Amino acid sequence: MKVAIVDDEPLAREFLVRIFEDAAEAEVTACYKNGREAIEGLRVKPVDVVFLDIQMPGLGGFEVVQALQSDTMPLVVFATAHSEFAVEAFELHAVDYILKPFSADRVHETLTRCTARLLALTTDPEEGSADVADQAARQKGAVISAMGGQTSRVLDANHSVTSMDVGKLAIKDGQQTTLLQMDDIEWIDAAGDYMCVHADGCTHILRSTMKELVARLPENFVRIHRSTIVNLSKVEVVEGLPKGEAQLQIEGGGVLKVSRNFRKEIQNLLI
Repeated sequence: MKVAIVDDEPLAREFLVRIFEDAAEAEVTACYKNGREAIEGLRVKPVDVVFLDIQMPGLGGFEVVQALQSDTMPLVVFATAHSEFAVEAFELHAVDYILKPFSADRVHETLTRCTARLLALTTDPEEGSADVADQAARQKGAVISAMGGQTSRVLDANHSVTSMDVGKLAIKDGQQTTLLQMDDIEWIDAAGDYMCVHADGCTHILRSTMKELVARLPENFVRIHRSTIVNLSKVEVVEGLPKGEAQLQIEGGGVLKVSRNFRKEIQNLLI
C-alpha cells in the first residue's frame, strides 16, 4: 500500500514514518505538513491510504477529505489527539480512528484493516454503494454509509448498549432497538470513545467503553488486544507470530492480531 501522512506536527510525522519502516505491506510515499499542501499533493500523486490529523492550521482533516472526494479517494485513517470527532470521522467513511499517543501495534492493526478493505474493494468495487443522503434522511440518529462493502451505523453519544438473556446484544437508538445475534458478531474494536461491532457484514459504531461491553458479552468473547475483542467461535485459523504474538483468520476473511499480553486468552485454540 502507498501511504501518505498529513500532520502539522513534525514529531508525529516522523513517528509514523518510523513505524512504517517495519511494515512490509505499506510504504510511505509522501508527507504533508498541512491540509492545503495535502490536497495539492494527493491530487497529483494518489495513494492507497492517507493517515490524516484532524485539527491543523488552515484546512483541517475533514476539509481535506471533502476536497478530495472522487472515484480515486484513498482510504482514510484519522490519527488525532481528539476523541470527540469520532462520529464525524465515520460519517466520512473513515477506515479507522486512532488516538494519539498511539502505539506501533495499534498502527499495524490499522494497516491490517486497510489491507482487508482494499482487497474487498478490488474484489467487488460496486458493493456497498448505498445512497448515504437517502439513508440518513429516512433513519433519524444514524448514518448509513458505504465502508468498503460494509454498512456502518453510527450512533450518537446518547445511545446506550444493553444485553439480553436470549443470545442477543441490544443496541438502543432512541425508540428503536437493534438486536444483534451474539453468534453473528465476529469481532469488536475500539475507536476512541466508540466501539465498532462487526456482525454479519455490518459495522455498528456506538459509544461505550471496552470494560462495559466486555461485561455484557458471553464467555466465548475474549480480548486479544487492548482495543480488540473476538468471538472465538468465528476463528478459523490461528497462526503463531514472532515475539509471542499470534494472528487470527476470521470467518469472512478478516485478520486480527493477538498481542503478546493477551495470548493466554486464545491458549485453548492452540491445543
